[in-house]
Amino acid sequence: MGVVKCSQCGRIVPDTLEVCPKCGCSIVTSVTPNDVNTTEGGDVPPITPEVKPMPKPKHSPTKRLVVRLISTLFAAALIAGGAYIILNGSSSDDDAEVHGYAPWQDLSAYFNLDAIVEEDDFCRFNTYELTNDRMVLRRENVADVQYNAVVLGTGVWVRSYPQLKNRTKRCQVQTGDRLLVTRSVGYSSGSYWSYATVLSGKRAGKEGYVSNDYIIEEDKFDMLQHYIFSGGSNMNVMTPAKYLNAIAAVLVKVNVPKRYPNLQVSMLDTAVIGPNVIVTYKIHDFNVVNNSTLLAFVQFTGNSNDYVVLGVVPGSAVNHIAPSANGSYDIYYVR
Repeated sequence: MGVVKCSQCGRIVPDTLEVCPKCGCSIVTSVTPNDVNTTEGGDVPPITPEVKPMPKPKHSPTKRLVVRLISTLFAAALIAGGAYIILNGSSSDDDAEVHGYAPWQDLSAYFNLDAIVEEDDFCRFNTYELTNDRMVLRRENVADVQYNAVVLGTGVWVRSYPQLKNRTKRCQVQTGDRLLVTRSVGYSSGSYWSYATVLSGKRAGKEGYVSNDYIIEEDKFDMLQHYIFSGGSNMNVMTPAKYLNAIAAVLVKVNVPKRYPNLQVSMLDTAVIGPNVIVTYKIHDFNVVNNSTLLAFVQFTGNSNDYVVLGVVPGSAVNHIAPSANGSYDIYYVR
């Protein structure tokens, strides 16, 4: 038995070893044919070992199968996850582009947004189809209960009797004066009337009859104060009270103060169609990137202050309003 020197780490090891115990490299001894016949203990010429790098360990078939299975499952999961994100994201985006307006889901209680027809350059809907089988959003005279109200109008008279006559004038109140309405007294002289006590302003403490056309519920007035009278709107206290009352009702119904207070509300257009007037309002939500504006179409009946909201839809500008034979309207607008 002889010794050899490992060419990898330099360690002297017996020539009977196949692998260096220090570095793990294989040791291969090259011999000549004569060397094979040399008996143990004889004169053996020096042997120069040939050292070859140890081959990389091979994984077992079972281990390779497990690794391949894990890789396949991981790739499948990535593909499935990507497909889910793309499909669901596309669906949500499409819905938002066509009909949706994320902060205002409760619009569906009043309007069927699926009735909107998309064209190349504009959208359109029929007011009957949009509101069919939905809650009607219209002017409501408050029931005969006590409630807090605010004056909405300039030079509004508190009267001794519910009639528009000089002899019934008692005192004047202004927009923003607070009232406590104690009872409603029905219809007279072309208007509904309430009996109220003035709570603030120069006429605080006075009592009398006030036309419902010039008072508004306190929560609606707060909408006007925050979104219209505070600046940025093209409406103000000089705007006809019925127009202000209607848009305030819309803002209350969609519950804007609890969600997105950064709004700008403006009046876009007033169209006289037969005996009715249709006013288009724009509600711009600065906190929303896509579909950031709503259009509210409100019909006012004749010379009265009664109104009905024909539709509130995602849009930016009114295009055209055409009456239909059944009394509804086809409204064209721009997204």
